[in-house]
Amino acid sequence: MNKTAVSEVWNRKKGVFFDMDGVLYDSMGYNADAWSNAFRHFGIDFPPEMVYQNEGRTFSSTINLVYRQNEKRDATDIEIDQINSKKTELIDAFPDAIPFKGAKSLMEGLKKQGVAIWVVTGSSQQKFLEALILDFEGLISMEQIISGSDVKHGKPNPEPYLTALLKSGFRSDEVVVIENAPLGIKSAKAAGIFTIAVNTGILDDNDLWESGADVVIQDLKELEQVI
Repeated sequence: MNKTAVSEVWNRKKGVFFDMDGVLYDSMGYNADAWSNAFRHFGIDFPPEMVYQNEGRTFSSTINLVYRQNEKRDATDIEIDQINSKKTELIDAFPDAIPFKGAKSLMEGLKKQGVAIWVVTGSSQQKFLEALILDFEGLISMEQIISGSDVKHGKPNPEPYLTALLKSGFRSDEVVVIENAPLGIKSAKAAGIFTIAVNTGILDDNDLWESGADVVIQDLKELEQVI
């Protein structure tokens, strides 16, 4: 990481847009297992590597993608409901995900600097959004979250980050995005935002660079060193 370059960009910013799963929470392993096993329950293959590659999509977009690849058609509304319900059932059986080490202290440092904090996530499950507010109490509010329920088109479409820009009132050159997934990076870059990728998952760094990341780091503690 070019610490000088990142520090210069960071110091010009008024807001930071965080992805949630895989950036603030060590939760992608749970998500990958839940998605893979939910599809397997219905006789469809969706390996964990593909879950990581497609993280950030809305649940209906993810299900339709897999059906097009495996069944050569879109899923029906009933199939979408069945798979999403099964995925929710499976992920609810896992222990609660915990924030990554350094996530809260990073946010606290931003708040002291007067930097606005937003979360842009493909998740639309109220349980996880409420946990986010509790775990980062005083640092994030529901009004500062763009979830899958707030957009028609999920990542990699730029709509999630364009919506965050609209609601926050910032220009694209006034914020930084922190993402962990290829589709999230593509979404942020399509919205014209400088994007730092934190590789907390099973993908190769090249997957993140090739998606358009401006910087690739390995954990949030690495980022704390330059802000």
